[in-house]
Amino acid sequence: MGGKSVILSFLIAIPFMGALAVLLPVRPLFRRWFFWAVSLTHALIVTFFWALRPAPEWQGYLVLDPLGLILLSVISLLFLAVSFFMIGYFQYEQRGNRIFTACLLALLSMMTLVSVSYHMGLLWVAIETTTLFSAPLIAFHRDWKSLEATWKYLLVCSVGIALALMGTFFLAIAAHDTHTLLLPAILSAAPSLSVNWLKLSVIFLFVGYGCKMGLAPMHSWKPEAYGQATGMVVVLMAGGLTQCSFLALMRVSQICYKTGLSDFYASILIVTGILSLVVPAVLLLSEKNIKRSFAFSSVEHMGILVLGLGLGGLGIFGALFHMVNNALAKVVMFLTAGSIAQKYGSSRVEDVRGIIHTYPMTGIFLIVSLFAGTGMFPFATFHSELLILNASIISKHYLLAGSFVLCLAVIFIGMARIVLAFVYGQPTEPVLAKKENFFMNTTIVVAAVVLLGVGLWMPVSLNRALHEAVTLIGAS
Repeated sequence: MGGKSVILSFLIAIPFMGALAVLLPVRPLFRRWFFWAVSLTHALIVTFFWALRPAPEWQGYLVLDPLGLILLSVISLLFLAVSFFMIGYFQYEQRGNRIFTACLLALLSMMTLVSVSYHMGLLWVAIETTTLFSAPLIAFHRDWKSLEATWKYLLVCSVGIALALMGTFFLAIAAHDTHTLLLPAILSAAPSLSVNWLKLSVIFLFVGYGCKMGLAPMHSWKPEAYGQATGMVVVLMAGGLTQCSFLALMRVSQICYKTGLSDFYASILIVTGILSLVVPAVLLLSEKNIKRSFAFSSVEHMGILVLGLGLGGLGIFGALFHMVNNALAKVVMFLTAGSIAQKYGSSRVEDVRGIIHTYPMTGIFLIVSLFAGTGMFPFATFHSELLILNASIISKHYLLAGSFVLCLAVIFIGMARIVLAFVYGQPTEPVLAKKENFFMNTTIVVAAVVLLGVGLWMPVSLNRALHEAVTLIGAS
């Protein structure tokens, strides 16, 4: 093992050991608070990393660079938010939480491994394992719709991850002289890599990890899975799991920059990015399910990420900033949608009306979700989307910039249509008692306030980390 530090290994092990612990015959209430305690411990350790970066471990297989630090911080914040929300959620939920909590903790462990993996093969293994641990979470309600959604998720993502494995094999062939898939070794040997094999690798890696991100046209699993899973699970998938795959695409971008294939890779990213904006813009106009509409919004945001990465320079900075903002927005959006689904037993506009009259706080949260999710000022999502728009104008992609703005406008109209239908109108009778929950509401409020705060003032440490990450990818 390189050096004497084991803190990264320890950070991966804590939630995994916690997952084994919650399988023991203990009270459901204990599991909820235990999950929160593990998530809080994880978040505190990650916060420490902003002051002192840990040393590489296991001969450089585990390294926390600026890209990994940003993603790891996002993941840790998401799990902390979900763990607090879950305390209130299971006050009304009759199902047990043993397997659910164990899978959540195991997922935290594997997503942490994704953030610190510096070997392209290990990165693939970690992302594949997140698929296995997230699938049971989608099927939490154990009805035929959730099982069907789980099956579709596993099928599409497994095909994608198989393609990513082929891409990893092609990368190994392109870098056969290095005898390793460690990222620093590949970057150092960039001039000697086989360009043709590398291009083939890039295509397979992009399509493979793009499936896991839910980029169009590989997004078919998203509306189904997000529509059936609980809001807590969707937050982790839309804000964390998809961005784990985006980290893999950024690693590919590092390699392409060193080998002179940036233009080749950028063209793929830009085309897919704009397609991932057009598809949800069209489909949202006829959607009647709030969770499915937010799922199409997630497709949009993944498109924004790869679009920024493809534009380079300022666009990469905007994409990295959008990673953080998208995660916070997803907390507000999907925890609100999950709260509505639990209260009314449905997420369809035909069954839910007049939320503002029955649950005033939840109604306000839903309106906030609309503005945060569509990138309206002064939320931070507005600023990151504006950075990417500026990058397209600076690079003289004027048609792209126009299409970007048009798609965002249409998506806003589509989401506003369904959100306003939920909030106003003749109130429908909820399934649960007419009262709000402290834990659930507090989580959403804090996430919205943080998203608003980052939009008004970016912390110096975050700004520095974003610039370091942009430099790491290879853009100036």
